[in-house]
Amino acid sequence: MARFAIYGTCVRVAAIAGLAVLSPGETACAGEAPETVIAAFAKPIADGNPDGNPDGSPDSTETTSWHQKTSVDAEPAGENWIGADGFRRAASLYSGVTWAPLGNLRQDGPRLRLIAGQSIYSYAGGDFIGQGRFLDLLAGWQLSKDATTIKVFAGASRVNNLIAPYDPSTKIQGRAQGVKAVLELWHNWTPRHWTSLDLSFANTHATGTAQLRTGWRLPEPAWSVGPEVSLITYADRNFNVGTETVTPRTGVFVRFENLAYEFTISGGVARTFTMPASYPVTWAAPMAYGTAQYLRRF
Repeated sequence: MARFAIYGTCVRVAAIAGLAVLSPGETACAGEAPETVIAAFAKPIADGNPDGNPDGSPDSTETTSWHQKTSVDAEPAGENWIGADGFRRAASLYSGVTWAPLGNLRQDGPRLRLIAGQSIYSYAGGDFIGQGRFLDLLAGWQLSKDATTIKVFAGASRVNNLIAPYDPSTKIQGRAQGVKAVLELWHNWTPRHWTSLDLSFANTHATGTAQLRTGWRLPEPAWSVGPEVSLITYADRNFNVGTETVTPRTGVFVRFENLAYEFTISGGVARTFTMPASYPVTWAAPMAYGTAQYLRRF
C-alpha cells in the first residue's frame, strides 16, 4: 500500500532554504539545477547567432552552452529551491541549497548540499496518521565533459517518523541515522533535446529513488516538455525480515528555465505494490500524483 511518504521524493535536492528561494533574485546569471546542464544559449546558436549571446551581440567567448561557457562574467556560486510532492494519503514539502565552495556552478569541482523536508501520510484506512522529517548533509563533485554533466554526492542522513496512535506493527518509527548517496546525470542530445537521470539511496529504511526525464525544448527554448518515469522504494523490516514497498510512477512534466531561475511541474499515475517476506505481492489501486519545484540561483 502507499503507506509512507518517502523522504526519497526529495532526492534531487539540497538544503533548508525555503525563505531564500522565495526572495527575488538580484542576478541574471546562469546556474545549474540539481540535476541539470541547461543549453542556455541553444536558441541564439540555432537561430544563426554563432556567438551564442542571448541578446545576439558578438562575443568570441560565448560560442558554447552551459558548462562549456568560457565567459569571465560573474557566475552564481549557489542555488536554492523549494518543492512539493503529493499523491493519495501522502504529501511532502522540501527545501534545499547547493554551494560550490571553490568557484561557481558552471565550473567542475566540489559541491556541498543540504536537504531538509517534512511529510504527512496516513494508512490502514486512515486509522494511523504519520509525520516524517528528514535532513541530509552531503558533499560531492561535479564533472562535465562535452554535452554531459555528472554529479555525485555522499553524506549523512537523519530521519524521524512519528505515528499516532503508536503502531507496533511497523519499524518505521522514531529516529534513524545513516548514510546517503546521490548520482545525477544530464546529457544534451541536441540543442533542443536533453535527458536527465537522478538516483539516490539511503540505508535508513533502505529508501531509494530513481527518476528519468527526457525533454524537448519548444520554439521558445525556455520551455521544455516531455515524459518522466520514477521509482520510490523503502523497507519496513528488522534484521532483513519484513516488507518491501515499491511505487512506480509515469507522467509528463513542463519546465521553464532562464538564466536566473526555473520552475517545473509534473503529474501522472502511480501504483504501489508490496512484497512481504512470506506472502504474495499485493497491488494498490492506481492513484494520481503531482510535483512542483521552484529554483533560484544566487
